[in-house]
Amino acid sequence: MRPTPCIPANRRQVVLALLGTALLPACGGGTDVAGVSSGGTGSYTSGVIVGLGSVIVNGIRYDDSAASVNFDGSASTAAALQLGMVVRIQGSALTPATVAGGLATATASSIACGSEWKGPVADIDTTAGTFTLLGQKVRVLATTVIEGTTFSTALNGLYVEVYGLLDPSDGSLQASRIELDDSPPDSLRLSGLVSGLTATTFQLGSATILYSSATEVPTTLANGLLVRVDLEPTANGSGQWIATRVRADAAAIELEDDDEADLEGFVTALTATGFVLNGIPVDASHIGLPTGLVEGDRVEVQGSALNGTVIASEIDIKTDDEVESQAFEFHGAISELTASSFVVRGYPIRYDTSFGIALTNGLLVEVKAELQLNGDLLATEIEIETEN
Repeated sequence: MRPTPCIPANRRQVVLALLGTALLPACGGGTDVAGVSSGGTGSYTSGVIVGLGSVIVNGIRYDDSAASVNFDGSASTAAALQLGMVVRIQGSALTPATVAGGLATATASSIACGSEWKGPVADIDTTAGTFTLLGQKVRVLATTVIEGTTFSTALNGLYVEVYGLLDPSDGSLQASRIELDDSPPDSLRLSGLVSGLTATTFQLGSATILYSSATEVPTTLANGLLVRVDLEPTANGSGQWIATRVRADAAAIELEDDDEADLEGFVTALTATGFVLNGIPVDASHIGLPTGLVEGDRVEVQGSALNGTVIASEIDIKTDDEVESQAFEFHGAISELTASSFVVRGYPIRYDTSFGIALTNGLLVEVKAELQLNGDLLATEIEIETEN
């Protein structure tokens, strides 16, 4: 059984550097202090959506009203973005929060989104909070958003689409969102680090991928490359999964010089100057690595971008306990108000009368809520807002 979400004391291990201009590469001007630039021209953020109205990722609230949105190579809209999806956002420079506990803000110009794995659920272990998909382990946390249901053995045999962060230390996927498919999909999906590469096959964890007939294969395909692979819905007679498309992760080429960068994910490799995160090299030489950092740690990195590398000014190791204490945040108008619940941004939220606010339909609010074991969102804070 997954633990009940709680709000623990801050147990983050933070390496923080107040970097002067002498320490920073000359990439267009601007000094990073704790990851918030004073002169950057843009921002790049990669992480899990933890709030809506517009989208909130890594403590930044991005206005998505004019952003181009791309789902797996196809044009979409901001309305399709949901809690728990993992996104990559290009946007304007950040405006720091003006009040304690507030969010930095920016305007998104483009948002890329896509699920990591798609396939049938097997081997559910509700005690450990895990299941397998095409033989690969998926880890479910208390803050994993499961659309329309809860985590139980009833999911066995159903087809799901999973958003989350890859952990290279064991090849697992830490799920941030799980969506159920009404029927078996036309194609399946896996992602991970390539290993055992031959002229026709490679491994993603325990799965053998036959890519010789794929219509798209990166010219840079090599062991250690982070890829996302679309697969035919059934394996061949040899138990190999037949790839129809193999794509290299594009995160590194999206970075632009002088971007304020904020990335969340698992460390895929340690390097002489830092590590690799989500396929992006991180240079930590100015601040040093957190004590004990190893491949497979989940971290958030803040810094600035230069030549496809993030120059780190802050590195934050995140434990499962901290991730599971994450509250979700909503900004918008109340609808479908009852004595115990209301809807904001399409999400039903339960509440009690202890907030001392006269709620009405149409009232603009900021709501923080925790995800309960039964799948409900329970409001922990409600404040009236004057604008969306």
